[in-house]
Amino acid sequence: MKRMRCAFPESWGYVFLGIFFILVHCGISHAFDFPAAAWHRGDTSYAQENSRAALVKALHSTSPNIEVDIIDFIDQNGNRVGLVSHDYRMKRATGLKGAFSTQYHNLSNLPKNQANKELPPDTFMTVIDLFELIKARKEQGVTPIVSLDMKDESKNAGEFGQWVGKLIQQYGFQEHVFASSFFKSNVSAAKAVCPDCLVGGLVFNDHYALKYLDHRYSSLDLTTLSEWTFFLGFWGKKEFSHDFILIQDDIFFQHPELADYWKTVRKVKFVGVFTYNKERPYTAAEWELLRKVDWLELDPPQMKQYLKMKPSK
Repeated sequence: MKRMRCAFPESWGYVFLGIFFILVHCGISHAFDFPAAAWHRGDTSYAQENSRAALVKALHSTSPNIEVDIIDFIDQNGNRVGLVSHDYRMKRATGLKGAFSTQYHNLSNLPKNQANKELPPDTFMTVIDLFELIKARKEQGVTPIVSLDMKDESKNAGEFGQWVGKLIQQYGFQEHVFASSFFKSNVSAAKAVCPDCLVGGLVFNDHYALKYLDHRYSSLDLTTLSEWTFFLGFWGKKEFSHDFILIQDDIFFQHPELADYWKTVRKVKFVGVFTYNKERPYTAAEWELLRKVDWLELDPPQMKQYLKMKPSK
């Protein structure tokens, strides 16, 4: 990644990028010029993924940036509050069937998050609680960069996306909070109500059909026709206007040229890489390749490496 000057560019997209890198690099030695890094679902070595405890621990670390997954949820009072959960359906994290938003309407009745059986179960926090947590950290003088992965699959996915966009605006987080999704309905709706919010997609293959999708596209580029012709290489794709792209790490390591492609051809403002194999530390050669990108979403094994290599102020 090129070294950045501490100055604001003119257009809004590049104002965001200017602030993005200023938050991370100003005052930091360039002895080891690494991209910014976030804790993937919080510090999951300390507490359950996406839990308040895991996120607080991450936000108070020397790399106080986070990636979280969010879904729709309306509480017992009819208020949309959202849930911080990796999955739309409850099975993996709770062992129960069904979706959170269809099975429960009262926060106090929600089952505990026990995605990691080796850690104590924990309560699910709301998206409102998450934004308040970010706000509190800012008031303490630390502005975290936050990646929101919108995971809602319900018929209200568009309404949820609009709500997320409005929430980012309401809190004034456009300069350091951005949102991605596998689902176009989530990001299109967020962008429609918040034009100055940055939205993006993901290049990954953790889906039965996506192994047929060229890595120069994300699921946001798919149309109804291409969804039905996945076995033919997804005919009828239409390029979505991505503000950024997040690439699965093993795909990036096999195709590091994707960073240049997405920046120069697809014109994204920044490229990120997220960890897929949570337990495997990166090799020295892989860390060298990661210099090409701007943003990392790391699990504890990789974050531990990153913090050791990160220069001190």
